Amino acid sequence: MIVNETFVDGLGNVAVQAALARIELTQLTTLPAEGGKPDFQVCERLVMSIETFLKMHQSFSEVIAQMEAKGLIRKTDSGAVTASSEKATESAKKSVSNKK
Repeated sequence: MIVNETFVDGLGNVAVQAALARIELTQLTTLPAEGGKPDFQVCERLVMSIETFLKMHQSFSEVIAQMEAKGLIRKTDSGAVTASSEKATESAKKSVSNKK
């Protein structure tokens, strides 16, 4: 079976409506001039049940915890998560996964 891969630059709208979660994936369409605002367009939309949405959240949380434990990312005082560039470069070939 062939699995399509789509590179995304960001997230658009994330919403729950009528028992379905919808996540818009966006791509950068043009690079802005210096000081300009980048232009993103929706390239894909994921639609799933709330149960699947919650399972995805759990999977992402597990992978984020592994990345933090390996020093690839760190939480700031405000609770935001940032990449640890020196560790990320060292560990780029090491994988983290929620596969069981």
